[in-house]
Amino acid sequence: MGGILLVIAAIVIGARVIAAGSQTSPVWAAERSLAAGTIIGAGDVAAVEVNLGANADAYLSPGSGSPVGMTLAAPLAAGELLAASAVGPSENGRVIAIAVAPEHLPPGVGHGSTIDLYLTTDATPGSGDPATTDLIGRDLTVQSIAAPASGGLSGATSNQYQLSVLLPADVADRLVRVLPTGSAIVVLVNG
Repeated sequence: MGGILLVIAAIVIGARVIAAGSQTSPVWAAERSLAAGTIIGAGDVAAVEVNLGANADAYLSPGSGSPVGMTLAAPLAAGELLAASAVGPSENGRVIAIAVAPEHLPPGVGHGSTIDLYLTTDATPGSGDPATTDLIGRDLTVQSIAAPASGGLSGATSNQYQLSVLLPADVADRLVRVLPTGSAIVVLVNG
């Protein structure tokens, strides 16, 4: 009789342990790797079911609202859960669009990538000055990228990518002044 009670108790305790271990809740997770400074877009995160136990409050969940429009304070790897401490309100600054020729844009650059931006200026004919390449932005986070476009009613074509980055206002002003003087070159740092 005691053996039967022991088996029944083991089954009841086992069922409770299994039930407690299978309680999951939805939290946001990264769909792709994103660099610090990325403004989260609709396709950057997805809800996943996980069992976090007592740590559930440390992560953002769909029940607390969408993180779209918030800025990442730290890099986030693909599949990584979105901690509440990893996001903040969108930074002040300006989003600047930079035209980049296909041969100056490495493969793999996309939304959330970290890049360094260089500007190459041609030598002035007859001046004897050599062409120069200068670093004009380090560790910039790509907010969006658009492929070269053609067509439309005007028939206009563009053979350059449009790369958008969020910059502090003073850096954005300086960048806007120097970009027309040369050709932008992108180096992929992380992405």
